[in-house]
Amino acid sequence: MRLRHIHLFLLSCVVGAALACRGESKFVPELAHSDLVRGADATLRNFTAEAFRKGSMLYRVAAQQGYIVQVKDETHLYDLRIEYFETNRKSKDFGKATIITAKECKMEQGNRFMTIRGDVLVEAPHGRKLKTQELFWDEAKNSLYSNVPVTVQDGSGNVLTGTRGIVTDRSLSRTVFKGGVGAGSGGF
Repeated sequence: MRLRHIHLFLLSCVVGAALACRGESKFVPELAHSDLVRGADATLRNFTAEAFRKGSMLYRVAAQQGYIVQVKDETHLYDLRIEYFETNRKSKDFGKATIITAKECKMEQGNRFMTIRGDVLVEAPHGRKLKTQELFWDEAKNSLYSNVPVTVQDGSGNVLTGTRGIVTDRSLSRTVFKGGVGAGSGGF
């Protein structure tokens, strides 16, 4: 009789543990983008990374999901925030960050080139902002460019919309619009 109680107790512990684990897994979301990134060597949730140049912080990245593909030297990030710091000590923006939020980003060639897509918002020093759906960042040339409509707000609150994209620098201070330009409100 006593042995039967021990077996029932152990069985109830195993069933309870299984139910507890099943309930806990409801809180861990499935990886939503794993089917989009083929050949990933690492899959990470709540991805964070920092990079430094000459002793100063170059960038800080946080993303809900990250995938690293070493063969192609690519990092794919989803639901992300990038803080990219000016490292030139002679610049008036030294140590200041340009902040980018977006739905996805592909960092290539040692993070020297980025393709950023989906509700892209760039907030640069001195109150400058940019909104678009697709943006390319060539870090080697300190150049941001887009081939789709872009809305830019300068530091004074003026808003311009470029119908076919722009070419600009990281601080959004030297902006050249492609195609037509219109004034309006950007809803920043």
